[in-house]
Amino acid sequence: MKTLLINPPYPFTEFPIIPMGLLYISGILEHNGYKVEVLDLLVSKNSREKIERKIKQYQPDVVGITCVTMNYPAASEILKQCKSVNKDIITVIGGPHVTFAPVETLTEAPWIDIVVRREGDYTILDIVNGKKLSEIDGIAYRENDGSVKLTRERALIENLDELPFPARHLFQTSRYLALDAHASIVAGRGCPFNCIFCVGSKMGGRRGRFRNPKLIIDEVEQALGYGFKEVNFEDDLLTLNHKHLHTVCDEIIARGLKFNWSAFARVDTVNTDILKKMRQAGCTWVSYGVESGNQQILDLVKKKITLDRVREAVKMAKDADIKVLASFIIGLPGETKETLKDTMNFAQELQTFYGFHVLAPFPGSEVREEADKYGIEILTDDWARYDANRAVTRTKGASPEDINSVLHKYFQGLKQPLPDPAKPRVKSPLAWTLMQRDIIESLGPLSPKGDPVEDLVNRLADIILHSREQISKGIRDWHNRGLLKYDLKDGRVIWRWG
Repeated sequence: MKTLLINPPYPFTEFPIIPMGLLYISGILEHNGYKVEVLDLLVSKNSREKIERKIKQYQPDVVGITCVTMNYPAASEILKQCKSVNKDIITVIGGPHVTFAPVETLTEAPWIDIVVRREGDYTILDIVNGKKLSEIDGIAYRENDGSVKLTRERALIENLDELPFPARHLFQTSRYLALDAHASIVAGRGCPFNCIFCVGSKMGGRRGRFRNPKLIIDEVEQALGYGFKEVNFEDDLLTLNHKHLHTVCDEIIARGLKFNWSAFARVDTVNTDILKKMRQAGCTWVSYGVESGNQQILDLVKKKITLDRVREAVKMAKDADIKVLASFIIGLPGETKETLKDTMNFAQELQTFYGFHVLAPFPGSEVREEADKYGIEILTDDWARYDANRAVTRTKGASPEDINSVLHKYFQGLKQPLPDPAKPRVKSPLAWTLMQRDIIESLGPLSPKGDPVEDLVNRLADIILHSREQISKGIRDWHNRGLLKYDLKDGRVIWRWG
């Protein structure tokens, strides 16, 4: 079977990154001898014509797509378009949203054939192997009578070292490099905590599973070889196992690797020793999930940390010369106008970088499943609105207007507008403009008038709203780095992303 994996567009509030799920799945398919290609609609134009053209050109037997709650509607629509081109294509969707809403997904979207639940690495292998669906663990599908069947849970992968490296070469990494994106690396899976707003432990299990540090850093070196300058460890909690993390840091140091990296942590899983070792190995940022500046709310949402511990962990990181991003969620159970003020005051007290997000009660989260118990009123199931930048719930003490007002004040304090759902926080708006509209690809063959780079700059200056100086600087930089290349064909110049 031939498989097409699709990276769908995303309602942005963060930097664009290559999703680790697709990277691992493409790697395991390729490792087992299957043909696999990727259609990346995150960093290129999403259009029906492009999807139809790809399906007709590649003729895949299976189309797989990943999604979270915010881009589930877009992912579902893409599979609908694929099915309309070839009704015999097996359409597969995975990710946390559909994992916890498999029946709803298959009921509302008849164009989706299979839902992959939780880890999909080996599940997709069973599907393309042609294994009988009823015998594949960890999926949901339709029986002949139209009823939805859930097979038994698939056991989590015990030995992560047996997985082949993610297939980064199947993605156009040049696009991500032009956007100054970081490379994502997974050092382990699993989280033992059960915060009521998170589905991390349900997706990856409550027991930590860790990769061999040598393999982790082998993969880091591979990512650096693609040109990435920065790495983010995507683990829910990199600081869970200090012995393992010490060994990872020692491996970086022993190889003499010089790169900046960041990680997610809890304030109760760090100490001075581990933070100093992380900094020695190149860590420049750590993100702490603080969530609230009110202790009663922290207790209610089962965060199991104290405000004093937050203060201590922030100070320890600063003393280790690591920058801290304190992440807060407003609109949590028990939220009132007063607790919103507590959170704002506490965030400012920490004297560090901090970010505010709005509670989004995702499928599978305890706060959604027991909303009444926690005094949360869910106002909409329009998943595209679950971008954590607007209120989709209310509490008895805080209205959506109260929550949105605090978020507005936060961004006003940053002297920034509220995030535009269509635009990521990229360092190069020029690159995003070119990719979002497929401008480079749409130029077609150009008749040379002199220097091909200068010709491209002149052409772009006529059709986009960036200054000629910005265009010239960006194009020349990307061409010098090999991110933008051109071919000569019949005496004409054809530009492409490298």
